[in-house]
Amino acid sequence: MNYIIQLDSGQSLVANQNYVIAATSNEAPPNISADLLNLTNKILEIQQTTENKIDQLIYKVDRQNAELISLRNEIGTIKARVCGKTHLPKVVLPISPFTTLADLAAFEENLKNEKIFNDLVIELVASEEKTYDKFIRTSWRQIIKDEIAKECSWRGTETKIGVKGLLTTLAIRNAFNQKFGLDDKDFDLVTKKYFQYAQERTTRAVNSESKKMRM
Repeated sequence: MNYIIQLDSGQSLVANQNYVIAATSNEAPPNISADLLNLTNKILEIQQTTENKIDQLIYKVDRQNAELISLRNEIGTIKARVCGKTHLPKVVLPISPFTTLADLAAFEENLKNEKIFNDLVIELVASEEKTYDKFIRTSWRQIIKDEIAKECSWRGTETKIGVKGLLTTLAIRNAFNQKFGLDDKDFDLVTKKYFQYAQERTTRAVNSESKKMRM
């Protein structure tokens, strides 16, 4: 795309992003360095304006996609009330949550298959959870027990497995984005807290079970 830019000196320049194509003026040539600097600044301003408009369009498209997903979920809810709930069979999601790190490692290996990975995302999106934080926690609970979660953390340590780079995490993130269309920082925050308090949840569960046995 070419731009016709009127310089302060009165000279008109025809230019694109890469170079000046032509210059027209009835006056003596101005200071070239100053004019080129002015030209560069004006082109950068045009580029920035264009990029901002593109970002706005992308945001609107993402929001529309999120609204469409939300609408489909609402339609599914209405159908469930009228016709009864329909549950997708678990093909990739485990029938019961994994209880060992070895099981999780094997699951990760399977997710390297693109079809299996995409099928997992589809199964996760089908969740009936209405709030994003509960959706994230429920997704993890379907895959691993707290006994495994307490052995993990977001970034990992010398004694804990890092979940940030897992394919399982990526699948849940993709489902989260499709279902809610929110920022990744929301996903990260909820997931960090989920693993941070896994030990506390495990302790509470053990104490609760002990109380039941004494009653």
